[in-house]
Amino acid sequence: MQLKFKDVINKHKGKKCIVVGHGPSLNSYLDKLSLYKKNDYIIIGCNNWDEFYIDTPPHYWVNANNQDDTKVFLKNINTYKPIWVYADSVDLTDYSWIDENIKTDYLPYDQRHFYGKKCYLCENGCGKNFNSQRLTIQEELQKYTGFEKAYGAGHTVALHMLSLSILLGFSEIYVVGLDFDYHKGYAKNSTNRPTPEVNYFDINKYGHEVLKDVEIIGDSAKKIGTKMYNLNKESNWKFLEFKDLPPL
Repeated sequence: MQLKFKDVINKHKGKKCIVVGHGPSLNSYLDKLSLYKKNDYIIIGCNNWDEFYIDTPPHYWVNANNQDDTKVFLKNINTYKPIWVYADSVDLTDYSWIDENIKTDYLPYDQRHFYGKKCYLCENGCGKNFNSQRLTIQEELQKYTGFEKAYGAGHTVALHMLSLSILLGFSEIYVVGLDFDYHKGYAKNSTNRPTPEVNYFDINKYGHEVLKDVEIIGDSAKKIGTKMYNLNKESNWKFLEFKDLPPL
C-alpha cells in the first residue's frame, strides 16, 4: 500500500534506531545489528544493503537512485518486506506497476521540487511524477522540526535516511557507515562496488555540500530534542556527538 508522510510521522515515537550506511566504519558493528534489532531497535538501510548484512533486513529501505529502480530491487522487497522508501522524482516506475507488484508498504518521496516548482531537470523527464502540491522530504523535515533551514537536494541517499529517522519520531538515532568518502572503500572490503574512477557518481566532489547538509539535519534534530549520535569515533565531522550503542 502506498503511504504518505502523514502515515509515518512519529510512528516510532520515543524508540531508538540505527541508520546504516556502507562505509568501512560499519565493519565494527556488522555483528551487532541483528542483536539490536531483536531488542527493538529499528534499522534504516539503503541501496544494496543485502551485500553487507543480509541476515538483518532493515525495517525501512531507502533509495534515491535513477540507475537501480524499484524493479531492480523487487525480489528483495517482496522477500524481506521492509517499508520501501524511494525517490519517485528520479525512480519513475509507474505507480500502477508498483501497486500490482510490491507486496509491502511503500513511501514515495520527492527530493527535488522545492516550493512546488519544477526542477532544472524536468524538461528531460524528471517531472513524470511531479506533484506541485506535495512537500519534498526536506520541506517535510523543516515543517516537522521548525528549523530555519532545509537541507539541499541531496548528493547521497544518506541525507534522506537521516531525515526520515527524525520524521519517524525516534528519541535516539545512531548513525554508522556514513563515511562520505568513496576512496575509503566499503564495509567488508567489498570489491564489487563501483568506484569514482569508473564512471560512477563521486561523492568526494561534493563533500563540503554533503557535510553542510548533515549539519543542517543534525541541528534540525537538536531543535526538537532528538538525540543523534555518530558511531564512528574516527569521523572527521564533529557536529554529531560520538556515542557508542548502549550495552544490552
